[in-house]
Amino acid sequence: MEYKLTEIDDRIRVTISTNDDIEMGVLYFERAKKGFTNKPLTMGSWACIDAKIEDDSIFNEGYTPKDMVAKCQELIRRGGY
Repeated sequence: MEYKLTEIDDRIRVTISTNDDIEMGVLYFERAKKGFTNKPLTMGSWACIDAKIEDDSIFNEGYTPKDMVAKCQELIRRGGY
């Protein structure tokens, strides 16, 4: 799986594709705000606000949607956002 981060205004778009450049999904992240109700979020952390998965066959017992979001958040932190 390949993850491509693109900054769009105050959001980050993460495009997930296979090694063959077949797009599997897109996730959008925003910085956590006071109005966000999901806990535990700290101010300044990135939260997934929208997602579109083209092919859910990428999920199996070893790889879940929660794992995908965690991987994206890790890449965002490593990217210095």
